[in-house]
Amino acid sequence: MSSPACDRIPSQRTAIGTAGKHAVSAPQHAVSAPQHGSKPPRIWGRPPYGYRAVAGPEGTGLRLVPDERTAPVVRRIFSEYLDDRGLQIIAEGLTADEVPSPGSHGPRTGEGVAAWSKSAVRAILVNSRYAGHSSTSGCGGASVCSPVLPTEVFERVRERFEARRARPEGDAVHAAAVREYALRGMVRCARCNRLMQGTWNNAEPYYRCRFPAEYATANQIEHPRNVYLREQTVLGPLTSWLRSAAAPQWRVPALRTTEGRARLDAFRAMELRMVYDDSERLLRVKAVAGPDGTVLRGALPL
Repeated sequence: MSSPACDRIPSQRTAIGTAGKHAVSAPQHAVSAPQHGSKPPRIWGRPPYGYRAVAGPEGTGLRLVPDERTAPVVRRIFSEYLDDRGLQIIAEGLTADEVPSPGSHGPRTGEGVAAWSKSAVRAILVNSRYAGHSSTSGCGGASVCSPVLPTEVFERVRERFEARRARPEGDAVHAAAVREYALRGMVRCARCNRLMQGTWNNAEPYYRCRFPAEYATANQIEHPRNVYLREQTVLGPLTSWLRSAAAPQWRVPALRTTEGRARLDAFRAMELRMVYDDSERLLRVKAVAGPDGTVLRGALPL
């Protein structure tokens, strides 16, 4: 899903530095260049996305100043989040507009466009350096000379994150009790190698890999928009395979009758890992058996 034309950063084919309709402005201060003949300080690590590192006055220390190409992208992300757009929607809009992601930007990785993820958007929204706060990590501990956005904008975003985390404890416990996923965190999609996320459909658990078309294009892979795997389709063949592969030296619990948290813990104790290939309806499984750590591998048609 792309942002409206009046509220988007143009693609690389135009000017990445153009700010959106709601873009947040930040004061720009000049930074003195090092004196002629002085050796610039060495940069350890890469500056945060949206900044570039320059030598301080008289070549002493490092300063972070807004990068004219990527700082507007950071302002766009903050602006769109404050406009009530979700992390996934923001990521999809940036990918659709061919905006360079943090992973694709910089001299080490070239300037190719790669898909944005929710985690990349979130990492930017929680990074206090964009408001000028100091940090000892990254880029040799360089200080921020000119913030990318005003402090009050960062604080509004921080308060919104805190408000969304502060959900009633009773509601969270109830939701966890109703929606148990026996294979949570154990199933990956064969097409993109990402963990499949639990989702509740028709009153039963499924696992889904959601991959918008623009992500597939940016990463040059074939991937349906959604790949689904029904939990009940997996449990029977998986349990039977575990019992036969481990016998007779390793006893598998009665997983067919085990429910809820106990079944999840049992699978985790086996260090169960699975990769689901939807094109072949095939589940590749790896588990660890017994005290000697015997590795079991199998391929289960579903």
